[in-house]
Amino acid sequence: MALSRQDNSLTTGRANQKQRTRRALVDAAVELSQQGHSPTMTEVAEAALVSPATAYRYFPNTQVLTLEMATREAQPKIDAVLATLPEDPEDRIDALVRTITDFQFENEALWRSVLKAVLERWLSRVDVPERDRVPIRGSHRLESVELALAPLAEVLPADQHRRLVMSTMLVCGVEAMVSARDACGLGEAEAVDVMRWAARALQREAVRESAATPAPARPTPASR
Repeated sequence: MALSRQDNSLTTGRANQKQRTRRALVDAAVELSQQGHSPTMTEVAEAALVSPATAYRYFPNTQVLTLEMATREAQPKIDAVLATLPEDPEDRIDALVRTITDFQFENEALWRSVLKAVLERWLSRVDVPERDRVPIRGSHRLESVELALAPLAEVLPADQHRRLVMSTMLVCGVEAMVSARDACGLGEAEAVDVMRWAARALQREAVRESAATPAPARPTPASR
């Protein structure tokens, strides 16, 4: 039986209300994180003017909420830079790393919370056989680095290109930010400079290494 116009309106209204509530919870969590700490679900619910029970219906724990906050903060900014990447391979990866460092240092508390959530999810599955584990985090950053380095896929052998992609992942993102800040003791400006330099240096070394490696000899035709 087809829904009446009134039923359709009620269904649409409920869906819109759910979207507004979800958005309000994420907005509240982002605002609280900008104050420099990881908010609890109760604090987020209070800031969003809903009950804790309502908040938990949308996000079963703070890990899920934190990862959604990160996705909403990062994805539009990364997508924007990917849509306007320059042609030069070195400029491409520099633009991407610069974008990532800019928005992560803009809200460092949020991204440290993201790393905490990722580590907590890993620890919660430490007893699960590796073959049965679901991915701990999304693949958006990896896919973005692959796209930025795509022009070099025609220059580098496949194994060297893959190694370049993976090593670049080690020098950008929240893990690199925390390492630069905490292990190296760098200020924000120097940390950004070091991460950008490292990404460019890795690319230059990969290209140099590939150029210095002699191409495999072609087999000679069998004599008759």
